Amino acid sequence: MYLRVKKDSVTSILLFIFNVFLLERGVTSVPLKKIFKLLEPFEKSETSIRMGLSRGVQKGLFVNEKQGPDVYYRLTGKAIQSFDYWQRILARFQSRIKLQNKDWDGNWNIVLFNSLNLKKSVSDIDQFTGALEQIGYGSLSKGQWVSPYDFSGDVQKLAEKLGLKNELFLIQGILQNKKPETIVSEIWPVHKLAKRYKKYEQLMHEWVDKLNSESNLGSVLTFLYLFGSELFEIIQDDPQLPVELLPSDWQGPQVACGFWEIREQVLPGAKNFLSQILQE
Repeated sequence: MYLRVKKDSVTSILLFIFNVFLLERGVTSVPLKKIFKLLEPFEKSETSIRMGLSRGVQKGLFVNEKQGPDVYYRLTGKAIQSFDYWQRILARFQSRIKLQNKDWDGNWNIVLFNSLNLKKSVSDIDQFTGALEQIGYGSLSKGQWVSPYDFSGDVQKLAEKLGLKNELFLIQGILQNKKPETIVSEIWPVHKLAKRYKKYEQLMHEWVDKLNSESNLGSVLTFLYLFGSELFEIIQDDPQLPVELLPSDWQGPQVACGFWEIREQVLPGAKNFLSQILQE
């Protein structure tokens, strides 16, 4: 389950803090007075924090409850389930980096899907096509999906689950009417993604220079949130195609690995910052 929350919102930031730092400590609720301190590096006013928490409660992500003199905000099961999606996307991205670097055999895996005579709801069909995109297929034309990788086993399982098996045809072969590079550029926004990765890397190093010139642990937390969440958004759109099918300036895996290396270096500082607040 992917929760779409506004980037840089109080809800988004607090979910990040729980997901990355607090759950591993067994912490699922935090008093309001400490939430104010945790969010100080993000320059959120007390009013905006209260409003953001209220929206989080309305979305079913937090529950507010009184414990003695303090008001606590506790994660709900819905919020915790969303973290599983986050973990799956990151794990998939890391595992497919190896796949990208293998030589491509030139064959496309093609899914032909006939939805015209289906007695299925629009939501079922949308669920299927949306899942195809997540697996790694792109829409070449209406009812025709392709991938340079063989994910047909995943497609068959998905079709069986949704009762669509009889409407599918799975084919493997060469598409001779168009060059592979043309097919890629028509289906996936690889040139736009290449620019996003390049801009991301530039801004990341500017931030690292800033972090190295100061000793504010709160800034480290801000860095991890901003660049961690932005990278997550990018890799969700990254089809992770074979390297030979990508633009010559493609730096996706290198940029991602660069962030993870920096993350490991600065993570202890962010953990110390949170520990100081939680132990007060």
